[in-house]
Amino acid sequence: MSVHISPRPLVVGETNPNPNQQTSFAIRLTTNQVFAQEEGLHQAAIIKFLSDTLEVKDLRTVLPKHFGIKGNYLVGLLARRHILLRTGQYEDYVVALSKSVSFLPFHGEQYLYRVFPWTIDFNSIEETSMAAVWISLPRLSPDLFAKRSLLSMALAVGRPIAIDRATQDKTRPSTARVKVILDLLDKLPKRMRL
Repeated sequence: MSVHISPRPLVVGETNPNPNQQTSFAIRLTTNQVFAQEEGLHQAAIIKFLSDTLEVKDLRTVLPKHFGIKGNYLVGLLARRHILLRTGQYEDYVVALSKSVSFLPFHGEQYLYRVFPWTIDFNSIEETSMAAVWISLPRLSPDLFAKRSLLSMALAVGRPIAIDRATQDKTRPSTARVKVILDLLDKLPKRMRL
């Protein structure tokens, strides 16, 4: 998704030099993003198991309980060890991605898995470089803790999907944290000028 701001972005706390001029936001979706949205894949995660000993019918009952899924969901087999989890609620999607590497308890055994976001160019033979990670934004001014400001800053790194509870509640004013989906092979900024 690309975000285009027109005609001039305003920073939180900055006054509009031309109050008669409206600042608007336009979002342009790529063809792949439109396809993912239409097919319900925009909130899809891939769960890759270390081994392929679990049956899909068992995973359909165990995974929703394990992730605490509250809404509708679909669980399907993509490849030998790859499960596609589609969620109906955005919160369920974020919770699933939050368990990036973990163990699934089932019948007294622990099954190691890794969760990552589904992408249209997913290939089960290749390891993905996409990951959901928390980024920290230290020493921000309190007026920049607004959701819109944080999400705009996080766009410089990846696709923002969540803001942590302490940042939302403003109980940790020293650092804001935003969860983003990013490509670990991309060159990432170390600093951001506001």
